[in-house]
Amino acid sequence: MSEHPRARRDLGRWLIALYVAFVVEHAYGAARYGTPVRLVGLLPLGLLLVLALALLARHARTGSRLALSAGAVMVAVAFVGLAGLVEGGFNHALKLAFHAGGMSDDRLRNVFGGLNFAVPDDVVFEGVGAATLGLAGPVAWQLARLLRSARLPDSNAPVRRAGVTVLVAAGVLLGAYLTEPLGHAGRITVAILVAALGVALMAVSGVVGQTGCASRIFHQNGMCIPFRG
Repeated sequence: MSEHPRARRDLGRWLIALYVAFVVEHAYGAARYGTPVRLVGLLPLGLLLVLALALLARHARTGSRLALSAGAVMVAVAFVGLAGLVEGGFNHALKLAFHAGGMSDDRLRNVFGGLNFAVPDDVVFEGVGAATLGLAGPVAWQLARLLRSARLPDSNAPVRRAGVTVLVAAGVLLGAYLTEPLGHAGRITVAILVAALGVALMAVSGVVGQTGCASRIFHQNGMCIPFRG
């Protein structure tokens, strides 16, 4: 099995593992703290998982660069950004670090407050929640590996990356303005998601802008060769 299909297979496995951890954390938290609102995000994220895997599978069948790019952006924002960095990193790992450092519960509530805030008093809930951050690492690595194996040299990539950087900066400023009523948690969430989107767009710019090879053709060792995944 070549590098490209192997990276796609490994990415799918890590995505499923991350989603399972997300489901366990939210279902357990809903029961533990009597907050059924925690269950709201499970179905949308599950649908995004199915859609992302379907897009990557379409890319494998047809060589569609659009399917690969759309799937990659979806993975980066929804799973690395939202489930990993926001949920696992900000809502759990960082909260645990501040709690261990002596921050009071009232101060924690001010910084991490929201509908789903919970004082870190349950090892299972906080541990599984923080695990989503750890699982986001392999997801990001396998996504980068998949994109590297599909990228071609492209003279227009620097221009697109510069444009994406400007759009991301504008998005951060707009997000900071719109989320002012949500406080620290809202601004940090938007900043993380916009950053994840920006990184993903820059990463796929070399895929979308491929030149010199037709559909279902991929670059390897400086040559255009048919891809059979």
